[in-house]
Amino acid sequence: MVSDEPVLSRDSSRKLNQTLTSLNRGVKVELIRLDLAADSITDIDIVNADGKWFAVRTNGNSFGWLMADKIWGRYHEFEYAMIVDTNLKIIEVTILNYPDSHGGAVKSKNWLSGFNGISPDHIPVYGQSIDALSGATISGTSLTESVAESLTMLQKLYEQNLLR
Repeated sequence: MVSDEPVLSRDSSRKLNQTLTSLNRGVKVELIRLDLAADSITDIDIVNADGKWFAVRTNGNSFGWLMADKIWGRYHEFEYAMIVDTNLKIIEVTILNYPDSHGGAVKSKNWLSGFNGISPDHIPVYGQSIDALSGATISGTSLTESVAESLTMLQKLYEQNLLR
């Protein structure tokens, strides 16, 4: 593993730090990038996820994992983060940077809380297990699909003993 920070805009990095601090009640959080490009890894999906996944530690203890990514809404790209606990359940999904007002309902904390507690055993589906959003259908669908893909990747990382 390599110590690192997610490749995010300055505003997104600031918001991510605030989110991690609030989840950990002010305790210092350390992010450690998972090295998913090692020569021993042959799964191309895992190699392509390199740089997006991080171990989250507080006081040297594992808190869980973080995945940060950029995805497309209707007309623009936006940044989000998914934080999962050591039981592989989502603690929080947060929008870090959403540059447009169109589709902004995807930033609603109430809507985003619908992802909390979801694990790779229960992949979210937009409009079914995750409520549909009026005026943010494309962004909501994109986010839900990205979270679903990330949970599938999380399961692969777990099964291949890459979560450390």
